[in-house]
Amino acid sequence: MASGLAVVAATTLAVDVLRSPSGGAPDLGAPFQVLLWGTLAGITLAAVVAWRLLSPLGSAYRRGGLSLVSAFATVIAMLACIPVNQALGRTGLAGLVALSLVLSLLLARRARAAGAAP
Repeated sequence: MASGLAVVAATTLAVDVLRSPSGGAPDLGAPFQVLLWGTLAGITLAAVVAWRLLSPLGSAYRRGGLSLVSAFATVIAMLACIPVNQALGRTGLAGLVALSLVLSLLLARRARAAGAAP
């Protein structure tokens, strides 16, 4: 979930950079495409990472179910981008990306170590 959140937060940061500073009509070109595909990529990445980390489980049904839970939990966690962006702006979003990446790496390392333990 943390890796998916990192991708979604980076997507939100990219959309904020691409958005026009004027208060005119919204641009449905590049910012919309980045938001759409970046969000889907973050959700998909969360499911794929969960699937890979759950490889010690023998049941594909359990792995798939828990991977879907991770993907849907990413949707909930990505709502944190809204208040972070409003309160702290681009700096806050960059910090959220960094925090999510560090957290995902630490949790992945811990999961792999737990899976390797006898």
